[in-house]
Amino acid sequence: MPRRTTPDALALAIGRRIRALREEAGLTQEKLAFESELRSKGHLSNLEAGLVMPTVATLRVVADRLGVLVADLVTDPKEGDRAKLIELTRGLAPGVLRKLVRELSASKKK
Repeated sequence: MPRRTTPDALALAIGRRIRALREEAGLTQEKLAFESELRSKGHLSNLEAGLVMPTVATLRVVADRLGVLVADLVTDPKEGDRAKLIELTRGLAPGVLRKLVRELSASKKK
């Protein structure tokens, strides 16, 4: 898909989320691009600016390098309680996360 001249709203929201997670990880655009399969700082810059709509494959590559799920890239914690819950669980220790899943699963069966 060709590069846009103005940002697409959805692409920009995803791009901002990628940028936030990249900065949280302490990575520059160049480091993220070249340590992932993107291999292009320019493409990553365009993604973060909302000038290109990322493919699912691109989201997977970025998420893998950042150590997050694709869901973390496309979910804005400001979008409501469910999105906030996804954000809050991102940093949980595996044991705590398993316990939370068990508790939520048990409450759903009631």
